[in-house]
Amino acid sequence: MTPGKRIAALLGPLACAAVLLAPTPEGLTHPGQAALAVLSLCVVWWLTSPVPLPVTSLAGLALLPVFGALPTADALALFGNQAVFFVIGAFLVAAALLQTGLSARITLHGLRRLSASEDTLCIGVQVVSFGLCSVMVSHAVAAILLPIVLEIIRALDLDSRSRTARRLLLGMAWGTVAGSNLTLLSSARASLALELYAGWRADSGLPPDPIGFAAFSAGSVPVAVISLLVSIVVLRLCFRPEGLDLTPAVARLNEKVAGLGPMDRRQWAVLGVLGAMLASMVGFGPAWLGVVALLASGSLFLLQVLRWEDAERYVNWGVILMYGGAIAVGGALHRTGATGWLADRILPDDIGASATLGLVGLMSAGLTELVSNAAVIAVVLPVALPLAPQAGLDPHALAWAVPIAAGLAFVLPTSTPAMAMVFGTGYLRVRHTLLGLVVSVASLGVLLACARLLWPLLGLHPEVP
Repeated sequence: MTPGKRIAALLGPLACAAVLLAPTPEGLTHPGQAALAVLSLCVVWWLTSPVPLPVTSLAGLALLPVFGALPTADALALFGNQAVFFVIGAFLVAAALLQTGLSARITLHGLRRLSASEDTLCIGVQVVSFGLCSVMVSHAVAAILLPIVLEIIRALDLDSRSRTARRLLLGMAWGTVAGSNLTLLSSARASLALELYAGWRADSGLPPDPIGFAAFSAGSVPVAVISLLVSIVVLRLCFRPEGLDLTPAVARLNEKVAGLGPMDRRQWAVLGVLGAMLASMVGFGPAWLGVVALLASGSLFLLQVLRWEDAERYVNWGVILMYGGAIAVGGALHRTGATGWLADRILPDDIGASATLGLVGLMSAGLTELVSNAAVIAVVLPVALPLAPQAGLDPHALAWAVPIAAGLAFVLPTSTPAMAMVFGTGYLRVRHTLLGLVVSVASLGVLLACARLLWPLLGLHPEVP
């Protein structure tokens, strides 16, 4: 462990002890103070990562009963929520897409048809990566596309100074970042946010107001599409075509497509299961998302298109543990009244609904450049939800806005796995990806405009009396 990591490892417990041992403030219960102490440890470690993020979340889960924030049974029960099982099912379906080669087939066919010129090839990479995110988690899409993009770059004999190479790599990464806001299958952070929102409503004594698969996409797709379009324009303006001969790249793509052969039984089976899963999620509604995802993933094993040994290679169990622990910490904050107490001290008087939504969105988008977007959801949403009624803001809006804003990670390699992957190729520097600030700011503006103009048409009123 580096000296910086050692310092960070000490800062977490010190922050936790400082909150836990301080006199209990007026209006805050001892369990609420204990929950805030656990949150302090988690925030410091999520930001500095002296230990892996899943370990931090599990430590937070374990400390809740130790410090008296929640009884042991209640704390552990929060871990076993629907979002965790939905994410497990989504990862297993994505594993089948990867393992059977169906995702690679879709990618290669799409790129071959979009390789008429430098512009169409670069835009094609963005569009294909964006589209694949509608049915797969974004970091899995990046893992599929990066080797293909690198093969194209090598076929064209492009060096690290090539504008086209940089445009292809950034296009792939930005396509997955924009696409991560398409559906609940595009990233696990949306499921985490919806589960925290559902838990907050239940603990507040409010009637259920679930957000389903189709409803979430209806609110998020416009932001995702405009993020994609802005990123295409920014890359086209900043990395102009070099007049390359694309014959070698097209030949490489044709060679790979020819090597695929016809679709086999396993690929048709995965396609059928995926279609049935999506239709069921839309048809049965939000209460059945986790059940449908698990049944769909189980059918893949029954049809013998996926083996457990293969699934273990593709499923990110760390993300699942991270989300379960984060939901438990967020639930504890609300059940103990800590979030309400904290919100009373954070929110300025008479800030208004629009300003609150903008502030929360800006905070989420800024933090996501530095830490995992799951950590952003776990930190921001439990505190933001109690702010909503005070500001005249429909809390429902935050369940959309926070995960979308936390997905606007277009700048730093620390923001998403896709950005880290393209940085690792050696073709890009931070000065190149700072262009992503334009995309992030424009996308955040679109998000706020959608909240004002589009979401009311979907039955959501960001401002409430």
